[in-house]
Amino acid sequence: MASPINKVFVYGTLLQGEVRSQYMADCKLLKTLEIPGHLYDTKRGYPTAIIDEDSDNKIFGELYLMDRPQEKLEQLDEVEMVEDKQYDRISVKHENVEFYTYIAGPGLSDFCRQNFEIETGDWRAYESISFYDPLAFIRNFEDRQKYLYREPVTKEAKGCIYLKGNTPVLISAPHSSVHQRMGKLKRQEFYTGALTALLNSITGCHALYTNRLMEIDPNYYDESPYKKKLVDIVQSNNIKFILDIHGTGSERGNDIYPGTGIENEFLLGNYDLLEKLETRASIHKISVGGLDVFPAAKQMTVTKYGAKVLEVPSMQLEINRNLREPEKSPKEFMKLIKFLKEYLENLSNLIS
Repeated sequence: MASPINKVFVYGTLLQGEVRSQYMADCKLLKTLEIPGHLYDTKRGYPTAIIDEDSDNKIFGELYLMDRPQEKLEQLDEVEMVEDKQYDRISVKHENVEFYTYIAGPGLSDFCRQNFEIETGDWRAYESISFYDPLAFIRNFEDRQKYLYREPVTKEAKGCIYLKGNTPVLISAPHSSVHQRMGKLKRQEFYTGALTALLNSITGCHALYTNRLMEIDPNYYDESPYKKKLVDIVQSNNIKFILDIHGTGSERGNDIYPGTGIENEFLLGNYDLLEKLETRASIHKISVGGLDVFPAAKQMTVTKYGAKVLEVPSMQLEINRNLREPEKSPKEFMKLIKFLKEYLENLSNLIS
């Protein structure tokens, strides 16, 4: 007897951080997936899709584990208006994993035409809430992220979430969940994972972050599952710059602290990457601390690994908690978002 299906794939407003993401709060994010098919804009603030195994087009989404599948599916059927024939729920098998997803029903079939197709297959890159209300996206995202770190890594959930981009830049957040270093648990660096997901959406950079309790600190040890995923992303997408995001305490005197090695060696001669950061920070009145505070050189940091092993210019960026508290200081967080967005968008001439 076949086991009941306990997974669901979502690709639109149910994605973490998006406007209806609260409906997935009682499910566990396993990983991201790209499945063959077509994504369409319904012009109603949400997409619809058709699964087509023969298509070269891909639909980007997230795969979730449902604790109580029957109850959850009843709720999602209502959310997706299955009874009103807006969506149909179907089962799909992809990469040896079986899951449910929702495709266009008769009520949305008129939108399943070429002139409505979202060519990238990625709702976050097309019409995410992050475009018009980035603080809402950040809060929605972190509301779930801050609980996921309690979940252990499993065979199905490696704890590393990868968001595909379309520029040769990778934003990394290896401490966005709790991690273990030398036998001790270290707390997560709040909002760093949410920040990478946001930047993926609004700038097109690739993003990698942790969302589970990592038994091996990705930013400390020479080998870890996170670094293995890093290698795959860099090699598959011709990544030319790695920006590794971290969070420091509010007791620090400056807003951000770049880390590029003892003598900027992790930039591999691309010193303009640092100069551009400092210039953009000055424009946004963000104070930059000394390079010696967090040089990212003492252990096998992601930055050191990126430069020394993968031969990609890399920079660690420690962000003061005063800039990472959207509930207390939304203006400061918006200043941080605008600064990083403009910095990343102005790198094209440096990494081409």
